[in-house]
Amino acid sequence: MAERLVLRPWWFWCTVLGFFALIGLCAATDIDLALSAWFYTPDVGWRYADVWLWRWLFEYGLRPAIVMASGALVVLIGSWLHRAWQPYRRACLVLVLVVALGPGLVVNGILKPYWGRPRPRHVAAFGGMQMYHPWWRPSGPGSGKSFPSGHAAMGFAMVAGAVLIPRRYGPWRHAMIGAALGYGLLMGCGRIVQGGHFVSDVLWSGVIVVLITYLLWRTLLARPLPGG
Repeated sequence: MAERLVLRPWWFWCTVLGFFALIGLCAATDIDLALSAWFYTPDVGWRYADVWLWRWLFEYGLRPAIVMASGALVVLIGSWLHRAWQPYRRACLVLVLVVALGPGLVVNGILKPYWGRPRPRHVAAFGGMQMYHPWWRPSGPGSGKSFPSGHAAMGFAMVAGAVLIPRRYGPWRHAMIGAALGYGLLMGCGRIVQGGHFVSDVLWSGVIVVLITYLLWRTLLARPLPGG
């Protein structure tokens, strides 16, 4: 499997460079505030927050990545018991690590609790009590958990599964990578609409998870390992 999997970095470079360009635009303009303002009115609040799609994504949208990582963990452990599963061992290890390191450690374990960016619904411009902070200006622990988006990160983690599709299924593989990126963006849109995150939070989640995914695939699957 690993021998047939040759990673072409187009999906990585297109995504990361595109997201960085949008992050730079957020830094140079007031897009973060302006975009969130579309979904907020002083008399109603976050008027689309309870739309069924956004509520469903908030409550259940994490499950695809959880199922993917859990299934990969089962196969990973079982590969030491069933010889037929051994060719999938490294691929499953990557799937588990992407979810554990990306949304798990980096996003929810380190950045969210320690960066200290107030969520949109907590800043004064949208009826809250805190000052707005751009993404590059951390406030420290206890000041907010907006940066980056945990829900979007779990959505973007599905890219790890899409990249596993062999290159001989070219159009399908491309479509699945695009669908996984789209799912991450959809998860992020829901959190923006609900006042939980700014657009730059979502973009940074994409950069972090896609970067971790690419580095793990390159390290563990780009070339065969002795005895694999």
